[in-house]
Amino acid sequence: MKNVNLVLGLHMHQPVGNFPEVVDRITKEVYAPVLEVLAKHPGVAVNLHVSGPLLEAWVEKHPDLLQKLKELVGTGRVEMLSGGFYEPVLVEWSEEDRDGQLGKMNGWLKERFGVTPQGVWLAEGVWGPSLCHAFGRAGFQYTIVEGSFFQQAGITPAKMNGHYVTDQAGSMLSVFPTCPELAKLVPHAPLDELFGYLRRMANRGEDITLTLAGNLENWSQAPGGVAGYLGSLFARLQESSNWVNTLTGRAQLERQSPRGRVALPPGTPAELGGWSLPGSARKEFFRERGQLAQRFDAGKWLPFFRGGSWGSFRVRYEELNLIYRKNLMLGRKLKGKSQFPGARAVTERLWRAQCSTAQWHGTQGGLHSPHLRGAIWRELLSAEAEMRAGQTEMDVVREDVNADGQIEVVAGHPALTLLFSPHLGGACLEVGLPEFGRNLADVLTRRDEGMNGASAGPVDWYERRLFQDHFFAKGTTVEQLVAGTYPELGDFILQPFEMTQMRQTGSRLTLSLRRDGGLYRVGTRLPCLLEKTYAIDAASGLVEVSYQITNTGKLPLEAVFAAEMNLNLGADQSGRAVWNFGETKKSDRDRWQGEALSRVVAGSTDGLEVTMSSEDLPLVWGYPILDVEKGPEGPIRQGNCVLFGKHLDLKPGQKAEARLKITFRKKEGRIAPKK
Repeated sequence: MKNVNLVLGLHMHQPVGNFPEVVDRITKEVYAPVLEVLAKHPGVAVNLHVSGPLLEAWVEKHPDLLQKLKELVGTGRVEMLSGGFYEPVLVEWSEEDRDGQLGKMNGWLKERFGVTPQGVWLAEGVWGPSLCHAFGRAGFQYTIVEGSFFQQAGITPAKMNGHYVTDQAGSMLSVFPTCPELAKLVPHAPLDELFGYLRRMANRGEDITLTLAGNLENWSQAPGGVAGYLGSLFARLQESSNWVNTLTGRAQLERQSPRGRVALPPGTPAELGGWSLPGSARKEFFRERGQLAQRFDAGKWLPFFRGGSWGSFRVRYEELNLIYRKNLMLGRKLKGKSQFPGARAVTERLWRAQCSTAQWHGTQGGLHSPHLRGAIWRELLSAEAEMRAGQTEMDVVREDVNADGQIEVVAGHPALTLLFSPHLGGACLEVGLPEFGRNLADVLTRRDEGMNGASAGPVDWYERRLFQDHFFAKGTTVEQLVAGTYPELGDFILQPFEMTQMRQTGSRLTLSLRRDGGLYRVGTRLPCLLEKTYAIDAASGLVEVSYQITNTGKLPLEAVFAAEMNLNLGADQSGRAVWNFGETKKSDRDRWQGEALSRVVAGSTDGLEVTMSSEDLPLVWGYPILDVEKGPEGPIRQGNCVLFGKHLDLKPGQKAEARLKITFRKKEGRIAPKK
């Protein structure tokens, strides 16, 4: 009888920093039942990849699952796939990081299950020919790559089965193309439709092997749930075992020769690449792709309709770029510390911070999950603090940190890390508090994340940072600030400042900046000089900013000056954190504005307290930065915005001065977790 072979690849993953209760729930509802289904169907072979963070969670709370998995691996019909331990997109990282991440997973699988993996999983499906070298060094023989990459390389759908060989500079690797039709049918189509397709493939009378790569986290809508669907699928596969054979990747390599050579282009799966594009291009991409998909011959053209890349997410989201560059910078710093006893622990933290889940965004989650971004910053700040242990003085460096061709100022101390960008409005891009493992500046700018139509919420015209300098009209309300409908009169936000002084003494740093800018009213430019000086004492947790505003024009200058700070005190979304605006207490999900205030105290649920005070800026506005994306408590709060301001009425040559002070401390006690 004519038959068909299947290589089934299944993927289980939970990211670094996910809530333990979420990992436990998904483990009980999905992963454990799936392993039970595998145990009940001895006639089915699969390739299984379980990410390192999930394996670590099982070690701690579900050792019984590891034992069950070990027994399944021992049968020879469950082949474990390796990969970067903390689920990095490997093409983005150095050869040393690739080797380290792959070596850690290989060692883990060898120690726990007694196996030497032959296959490797591609995180997020991102492929690059340079991986051939790292995979070869790690001893891998094959990986699974999305079928569209093969079509781009000239492999027709009729020949997209079995496996091929690719190489770079002599490093060879077998690559299995995923079958586009299987990807459409599993897990959404009825099983009769799926097996009808398999029967048609078997009737071709060739030695055909089809490959499927399934991310189980994306199968939540499968009929009967993930385990229920797989139970039905595996039962049907066993009933059809006389003509449908399931194989591990290793078995496929042993039974069949490669179909030929292929040179796969680098890239991401098509949808992921489209998501990486900025607002208007993103919408155009999905609109045109959707129209193309309506054509009768769409399958012929869609594989070539691509855009964006994994690196494009770092261009679209500066928040991701800063995370990535921080990791690279710390890696270089670690290499320069010879004989450093904590090198292994720091390296481990940097690897954990390479987890890909929080470093992209599609339709939900990922980057928009504050607790996942926060977990990455916690690893980075802890790694930096460990390398700075024993340091007493502030370390100050001028370099192009975020690879934008401009020079930033990096200030580091075991208690506080800072990043200033003179060319971006003289703003502060990082306020790292290693004690709390938190970057207060880790606030997500509100962007148009839609794939069609108008944005579902307000969109910021500038990236949210600390100490951004506004000039707007008297009477501007907090509602206008939230909606972004106020008129910005000045040209200081995102515009270049000149650095006039930088002085470091002990744990203190003084940084002075100035900009000859202007205010614009009814087409008239009113010249204005803004000078601001940062005075930082890292040892005492103090940041002070002094402002001097001079009317350098010939006409009176009247406006409201306001210094904006965007702060992320923590990922808690319950609204239990308290902000004190003078004597008024508000939740971190409330809006507020007032006059004659000198102090705002913000507290997090885990004991961080930030005090902002000014005797010269009596106007205060405050509001949460709410996402269009929603969680169980409502719109996700990405941080809070606070502005301290004053009304200016300056005659030509007249000056106004103001000072804003921020301190950080750990308060006693915490707010009890929400039940």
